[in-house]
Amino acid sequence: MTFSRNHSFKNRLFSKIKALKSRPERMKRLQGDVYLLTFKNHPPLILKGFTSREKWYRQQVFTSLLKQKGFDRTYSMYSEPEPFQLDGMWYSFIEFLPPSANKFSFANESNRKEGAQLLEAFHNSADQISLPSLPVYNQLNKWRDRLALFRQNVPYIREHIPESILKEWIAWAEWSLKGLETYQKEINQETNTIIHGDCAHHNFLRKEDGTLALIDFDLIAKAPRMIDYLQYANRILPHLDNPSKDIWKYQQIAAYKKNPAFLYALAYPSDIFREWNLLFKTRFRIDHVWKITVEDFEKRMELNKQLAQLVSK
Repeated sequence: MTFSRNHSFKNRLFSKIKALKSRPERMKRLQGDVYLLTFKNHPPLILKGFTSREKWYRQQVFTSLLKQKGFDRTYSMYSEPEPFQLDGMWYSFIEFLPPSANKFSFANESNRKEGAQLLEAFHNSADQISLPSLPVYNQLNKWRDRLALFRQNVPYIREHIPESILKEWIAWAEWSLKGLETYQKEINQETNTIIHGDCAHHNFLRKEDGTLALIDFDLIAKAPRMIDYLQYANRILPHLDNPSKDIWKYQQIAAYKKNPAFLYALAYPSDIFREWNLLFKTRFRIDHVWKITVEDFEKRMELNKQLAQLVSK
């Protein structure tokens, strides 16, 4: 049995799982405060840390309500054994969904379409749920902050990419934010739902039986579903051969082709700013962010020019 955590953590963990009548054989850290527990005589469990009991409870209630409303393509979050607190974190148990060897990928077109369909099914169930304590999502403020941080990193970024390309991305970001502010009411016209808030590829899990599940509800918030589709569109853009044509193949995204707020927002280089900002924080390799910033520049500019034409009609 291998554990890397301290004795206090192990003692609290063992005291909580006595009811299972099976001590864990191994605890593997998956990422951050997320662990996989394997047992000899019990199905595996995920152990996840939350920064507060309220955040755990909100997600536990939400996932339970999702299933009651017909969305069963996610995990269950257990209320028993109860979560335990240690070093300012609350640790709770989550159902382990055995993954398929065939992982979900935005590089695959059928996967991209399936992911968009799963988001739609999620929203259809989330529409029927009310969680009063949820924060209200503000896309404009978030992107203003992201641009500000990117500007702080410009002295280092210009060492890696041409000045002309750098200025072009910033100019499009400013154009996008100005339009988004002007047409904010077009976003608010769509009824609020509970959005997922983090439509990254690692939150779409291909299960062992082949079905696709949606996981990780740390960033759920009140907002129009448009926000999730905007984020999803931004995530898949680097994987499209011809973004100005291919992005409209997804009916959930194409539904907003005449919405000026969505069009302005789609021009915002969220992925590029996010990856550069993370690069200087985590020191990841530069290959991927170079590709989406420089190598994909021309095809992304074609999309932005198309978006500018669409909002001018």
